Amino acid sequence: MPQLPWALAQGATETYDDGNADVPGGLKGEPERVIVIGAGFAGLTAANALRNAGVDVVVLEGRNRVGGRAHTKDVGGSPVDFGCSWIHEPIGNPMSAFADQAGIAQTSADIELDAATIRFHDDVSGAEVSLPDKLAAFAHLVLFEEEAADISDSLGPDASARDGARAYLDNHGLAGAARRHAEFLIRLVLQESDAIDWGRLNFDYIAHYDPVYTGVGLGDFPTGGYTGLVDAMAGDTDVRLGHRVSSVSRNGAGVRVTASAGGKRRVFRGSHALVTVPLGVLKAGGVRFDEGLPERKRQAIRRLWFGEFEKVALTFAEPFWQDVLHTHILHLSQRPALEWPLWLDLQKLSGVPSLVALCSSKFARTMARLPRAQRLESAVAVLEETLGVQVPEPEAWAASNWRNDPFSLGAYSSVPLGASLAGFDRIADPVDGRLLFAGEGTSRARPGFADGAMSTGIREAKRLLQTPSVELSAG
Repeated sequence: MPQLPWALAQGATETYDDGNADVPGGLKGEPERVIVIGAGFAGLTAANALRNAGVDVVVLEGRNRVGGRAHTKDVGGSPVDFGCSWIHEPIGNPMSAFADQAGIAQTSADIELDAATIRFHDDVSGAEVSLPDKLAAFAHLVLFEEEAADISDSLGPDASARDGARAYLDNHGLAGAARRHAEFLIRLVLQESDAIDWGRLNFDYIAHYDPVYTGVGLGDFPTGGYTGLVDAMAGDTDVRLGHRVSSVSRNGAGVRVTASAGGKRRVFRGSHALVTVPLGVLKAGGVRFDEGLPERKRQAIRRLWFGEFEKVALTFAEPFWQDVLHTHILHLSQRPALEWPLWLDLQKLSGVPSLVALCSSKFARTMARLPRAQRLESAVAVLEETLGVQVPEPEAWAASNWRNDPFSLGAYSSVPLGASLAGFDRIADPVDGRLLFAGEGTSRARPGFADGAMSTGIREAKRLLQTPSVELSAG
């Protein structure tokens, strides 16, 4: 797929497309009034483009804030993103372009480049992995990614990511601690990237995935967190917060969207509805479609994965964990597997005395079930084991809870065994020309990414406006 182009600023707007100049079809009627369901990046992007084209648009959002799974919190004076954090593969990425348009700086957060200074604790040996052994493990991670497509072709389409990783380790004759370290890093990247246990992750999808954009490592952080990007995209769009949509009905002339707000039932009528709720909400039937959905769309919703990913952020009086040799932290645990396996050093990345612990899949599900205080206890216990010191009381801390958030019910989308990328296309297909869908769970090119959500908002605005590109304003 070609990279997303954009033009130089034209007044207050810039021109974007969704990766090509094609005008999507399947629309019925003119967009006279569009009801957008969800104020995440997909919904806000589509509304921004429609507003700039002079179309009447209203966004209904169940939460009391905009942004969806982009959520920056103040944790003791440190801005921490509890949803999306990076602009991944920033070169050619429309999110990077929009950040530039909005005047939001981006700082490199490519933690892979810090491999030599990452503190890598192995709880089997109870010690830090030596520098040569650590670099060897990272080298195997890179080599695995290079060989993944060939391994997948030899294993066939029914192989899991775990199958692919272990085939790689066998092919290279790795055993003992060297195997344990390399396997941990490979599993960490696979599960953290797709929020699914590697035994359920479709290896063919991972091995042949085309990232579309380029850039070294994980990518860039928008300075101050994603909140600046969210606010710039929202601008002065008509967003109705606290409006929880319960049902959508459609007919040949338009749509009717029913929501509850302030204990009252509200009905919105329009020419078209754009549904941007997460895949987790679609799976749970959080929005009722009165006339139903096509079977192929319902099947895709059932088969695709919507995974678990959680964070705990701790802000301290000072970055006591830092020294000249160390930055981020890796924690190789055996029981439970991937117990707070990756810690981001925000002092290194953003200049604030905070650590953010990440977890995914089965361990994230466990954390989501625990009372809030026990999540802190769990994270601090791992930190003390890793550092070998008593951790001081944090000045402030906070935790995500995406699995139990009724407006998300999980983290982001991926492809499990038994599903394929075609499922994202099926969810994206319009229904009866009046009911449209957007969000990262409708992006074949970038499922799971905030920029994927943004591009689908552009795609649906193109469909509604019947134009090859759209104009977005910042603020």
